[in-house]
Amino acid sequence: MIFRQALPQEINLIFSDGYKEWSKNRTFEQYCSDNAKEDEYGTRYVIDVDNKVVCSLIMLKLKDIVGKKAYGIGSVLTPNIHAGKGYATELLKNCLQKEKEDSFIFLFSDINPDFYKRFNFKQLPSKFQRYEKSVCMVYCNDVNWNELLNCSIDEMPSYF
Repeated sequence: MIFRQALPQEINLIFSDGYKEWSKNRTFEQYCSDNAKEDEYGTRYVIDVDNKVVCSLIMLKLKDIVGKKAYGIGSVLTPNIHAGKGYATELLKNCLQKEKEDSFIFLFSDINPDFYKRFNFKQLPSKFQRYEKSVCMVYCNDVNWNELLNCSIDEMPSYF
């Protein structure tokens, strides 16, 4: 099992898998165009098993919040054929280790938030929740958490 950046030739496969989950009434071409825009300010990471991508996500650089770096984790995806083998867990652990402790790492959970709570993501209070079906969560230290709670919703990232 290897953690690494996605290779350019793997992006179409990653988009193809993502399109199956998040097409949102778009054509495949529209989906690819929308997601390719994220590559300008993000890095796609994968778990590689025997030279096959078994899990992927994108780590996005967001606007700083209260003077601290902020990131977003998006498009966490393990195709069904590879699900339940710990690949997403390994991918998230590696991505969280890459970032400094004094930052915010956000994600919007479309699955049960308990999965991300295992990594110490905290569910933001309801005053910061904008979407009914996606729970905004953040990974940060306790000092940053307390500072974040004093922010306004306008300082929180929108769905990415």
